[in-house]
Amino acid sequence: MSNKSNNDHSIEEQERDRIRGVITEMESAFNRHDAEALDLHFTQNATWVNVFGERLTGWNQINEAHKFVLEGPLKDSYASYKIESIVFAHSDVAIAHIRQFPTTAEGEKIDGGQGSIAIYVLVKEEEVWRLIAGQNTFVKTV
Repeated sequence: MSNKSNNDHSIEEQERDRIRGVITEMESAFNRHDAEALDLHFTQNATWVNVFGERLTGWNQINEAHKFVLEGPLKDSYASYKIESIVFAHSDVAIAHIRQFPTTAEGEKIDGGQGSIAIYVLVKEEEVWRLIAGQNTFVKTV
């Protein structure tokens, strides 16, 4: 039996909606190839492991890497983000799993393309959800 009240569930769902909003904004920024907008959602002390297994530490290093890939190798890449789960480790810490599917610029899924799955660890700072840690891993889409 759950110890959570209906109000707790309502608050938790409101927070999930806010996190979904953050992830939607990140998806939009990625598809605009806008590193600044993408990285607004990272904490200053964030850590990130990219699809190549490289660990990036701190907002500046993450932003430099995002600028490089979004202006270079990924300049013609687009993706659709599908949130698979959002769970709360604490009232101000959430873990989200996101599938990223390659798409055309018009948003049509590219079958058999190189996709990924990411884990985002988000913290709520001053009522704003931001990524403090994450990892992205290549997967073959079907």
